[in-house]
Amino acid sequence: MRLLLLFLKEPLPGEVKTRLAATLGAEQAVVVYRAMVRLLLMQLSGLEQCHLRFCYTSDDAHDAIRFWILTEIMEAPEIKLNLEDIDFRAQGEGDLGARLTRAARQAFQEGYQKVAFIGSDCIEISSRWIQAAFAQLNDTHDAVIGPTPDGGYHLLAMQRDLPALFDGIPWSTSITCRVTTERAAEEGISLYKLPPLPDIDTEEDYKSALAGPLGARLRKMVESLERKF
Repeated sequence: MRLLLLFLKEPLPGEVKTRLAATLGAEQAVVVYRAMVRLLLMQLSGLEQCHLRFCYTSDDAHDAIRFWILTEIMEAPEIKLNLEDIDFRAQGEGDLGARLTRAARQAFQEGYQKVAFIGSDCIEISSRWIQAAFAQLNDTHDAVIGPTPDGGYHLLAMQRDLPALFDGIPWSTSITCRVTTERAAEEGISLYKLPPLPDIDTEEDYKSALAGPLGARLRKMVESLERKF
């Protein structure tokens, strides 16, 4: 049993993509964020033998998140995700480390044998990328990490509960991935490193994404949402 947890926020001005909003404006940052999530859902189409859980914040956003995500899945023919393999859960209280620790513990308590975490900042993650990460969880590797160029990571997967990888980590910094990797070595956790993938946090990142392999799709989705909102 495999589980992919996608951490995301309710798309509200001032709450999402704050670094992007600093230059594009809060309303436009929401449009870009919605487009990124739509593209990520498209990229995850075809995910096989894996349950998908949307872990959201704020905790009172359950109805808003369900309406948003389910509408995207049902109305976009390019998104092919089985609704029976999807659920929603609030992230709960605490910093990111506490929320990740809780989500991992619950997943393994529910009987999942391989668990992966992603956020909504990297649009190049795909179903095949997720499958490749799970494939590296074997007798050799306890966990898998996917770095980002800014020092963070776009994915973390594990085949047993490893709270040490979340405790005391400097989140959202240029050393997040390095400290996590060092922690794994200290704890005797065998860690496989995936190739890096870019994320979108700033206007510069956004412009790079528009010029990248998924740029045309991202631009089209942004323009579509601009007309809608």
